[in-house]
Amino acid sequence: MTTPHTEIFYIYALKSWEPNEVTPFQGFAPGLIPLAPLLAIPASLPTDVGQLTIPLENQMARRRAGMGQYIWSPVNLETLIQKRKPLPVAPLMVILTADDDVARVVSRWRKTLTLKPLHVSNTPGMGAIVPGELTVDRLRQFCRVALRQAKSLNRRLDIDDDMAMLEKWEAITPRPSTLFYHGHNVTVANELTLRSVGELPADAPRGHLNVSDHEDYVRGITESATAVLKLHDSLADRAAFLVHPPQPDVVLVAPSSYRRIEMRLHRDAPSNLIRKALRSMERQKGFTLALTADEEDIDKIGPIMSYRGAELKLQSLAIGLRSASTLAATIRLAPAINRTDGVVKQLSAHLRAFDSPPKQKTSRVFTMVQNALSEAVPPEHLDLIRSSRSGVKIIADAAVEWLPIDGMPLGLYTDVSRIPVTPGNILMEQLRPQPLIQIRPDEFRNFLLLSMFDEKDKLSEIIAQEVDKLADSDGRPIRGTRRMPKTVDEFVRAINDYNGPMLIVDSHGQHIDETVPGGLLIGGKAIDIWSLRDHIRVPPIVILSACDTHPHDRNHASVANGFLSCGATAVLGTVLPIRGVDAASFVRRLLLRAVQYGTAMNKTGRSVPWTNIVGGALRMQFAEDICSTMKDRGLIDDVQAAGLQLSANMDLNPHRRDWLQRLGKRCEEMIGLDATTWEALTNDVIAVSDVIRYTHLGNPEAILLSEPQLFERFYAGDE
Repeated sequence: MTTPHTEIFYIYALKSWEPNEVTPFQGFAPGLIPLAPLLAIPASLPTDVGQLTIPLENQMARRRAGMGQYIWSPVNLETLIQKRKPLPVAPLMVILTADDDVARVVSRWRKTLTLKPLHVSNTPGMGAIVPGELTVDRLRQFCRVALRQAKSLNRRLDIDDDMAMLEKWEAITPRPSTLFYHGHNVTVANELTLRSVGELPADAPRGHLNVSDHEDYVRGITESATAVLKLHDSLADRAAFLVHPPQPDVVLVAPSSYRRIEMRLHRDAPSNLIRKALRSMERQKGFTLALTADEEDIDKIGPIMSYRGAELKLQSLAIGLRSASTLAATIRLAPAINRTDGVVKQLSAHLRAFDSPPKQKTSRVFTMVQNALSEAVPPEHLDLIRSSRSGVKIIADAAVEWLPIDGMPLGLYTDVSRIPVTPGNILMEQLRPQPLIQIRPDEFRNFLLLSMFDEKDKLSEIIAQEVDKLADSDGRPIRGTRRMPKTVDEFVRAINDYNGPMLIVDSHGQHIDETVPGGLLIGGKAIDIWSLRDHIRVPPIVILSACDTHPHDRNHASVANGFLSCGATAVLGTVLPIRGVDAASFVRRLLLRAVQYGTAMNKTGRSVPWTNIVGGALRMQFAEDICSTMKDRGLIDDVQAAGLQLSANMDLNPHRRDWLQRLGKRCEEMIGLDATTWEALTNDVIAVSDVIRYTHLGNPEAILLSEPQLFERFYAGDE
């Protein structure tokens, strides 16, 4: 007998579109815009047949552990009809439409099916129900019918357990809203998350955020994010978290548009009034747009403002559905965070000008960047970031990893990953639920290293030599496979022939300016990774040991984004040039950590998310950079450096948040280093170290280093 999947699939059907047919500011498929209001619907409904049969706290724990997420996806109409019809083993499909023509086609297609999805549409008639009719009881009724239809098509299908669970559904008891400030894009993600666990919408006029004071927006974001984080208080020390580590608990969101898009639109704008509106958008720092216009001018600037507003609503609701899936607290950052791009560009230009940049000047410039970032984030939100216990998810294009938190950039302070907000269609792909990927630590011995330097290049053998004799603490080799493609075809063939978990690209990267895509150099020519989307099958993890694969001061068409578009789950990219010896040292450390630390944690009964493998390797590399700098300055000798490195590594595995302070205390005790000198030294090291030049894109938290026995014991109840 076969049992059907219990997940409920929420499918958003939209018209097909061409790559050049996207929204102007951010690049969404046009058909997504009218679907935006329907994205809130699943938050009030169950994710699967079993959810409403277990206590609410257990439901929340499942979601914090990355299980029981809302399964939703936008799908082109043609793809839906040709490839996505419900199957007996996956019968529970809800299709949502917002366009009359799409609804009509879905309605006709549905009539041809024996196993029928539930159609929900804003368009009346069509054999569909309207959104307001999709209640928990109506969904249960559909599930009963769909399971019986599936059974009639496959007599070997066992639906008894699922039907029994449907009879045990108990809707979450609603409770009044705890929020005062509400009703705006800046709070909608947290409101959806609270609604998903029974909190009613805050619909009172009082507290509704609409053209409010800046401080009210800050308070509203703080209040709603705090309410979500309070949900976690009762979920500590769950056995499930050993094998399914909690997902990031804080999401930092900074909506953005294509780089310099306002300038390009400004150039083609039909009137001075529209140019003025675009200029105001480009300079916006607060949550409201300051624009003075006569009443008769509103009709002229209204359409372009409405289009941008529709983009913001779409992504806010999509992020809300993502946050609700994992009970994450969402902090909407003010547009001021994007206005830091000028000083970020200064830092980038400075660091690109030197192979070994002068430490003191670099520290001053990096401090300018960090100060600009700090000024854009209110203290209340910095406190919320500090409260994170399971990592931070950045959904932005700004350099948020450099935001200073207790003396360290955010990217070193905790485990961080990011989803880019441009282009919009990549954002939507990455926000969708990601399937859990389990990788045994030993599988990282089977990495693929693609070296694409010219043979005479002094960098060509640095990483290869570093990993050639690499072995774990038991003496077992960690060698992987090395290929040296000379053409694009050889590059594609090497990737497609590989069946392991991790690709390491050792190459020159370039992203010349904002007018061209980034590329990897092969044979003196740049490969546009985006163009390979339908030709390569990339492994889940891609490590880009190449310069400028996702620079902050270039356009969205980066190498790293290209690998995301080709299907990678996690891409470690670079925002600046990296140096050969440092890059090789980091790759070596990353491989050792994946194999050794992953194995050690598995032996204690714990899985490890890939975010922690990368975050820990970066922090350990930073500790080594500190010790090396102190040794180079004659402050410590080799023995002392080794001792300090060892003590730092012990604090970092597993991660203690105060490891840097403890390292400073040891230096004070060992050589009398005072606090002022220590702070100046660490600031110098951070600014010039390669560790701030990496950015982790995609959904690496969906990748777990775990032996199968861990899951087998857990699900067997032998914890």
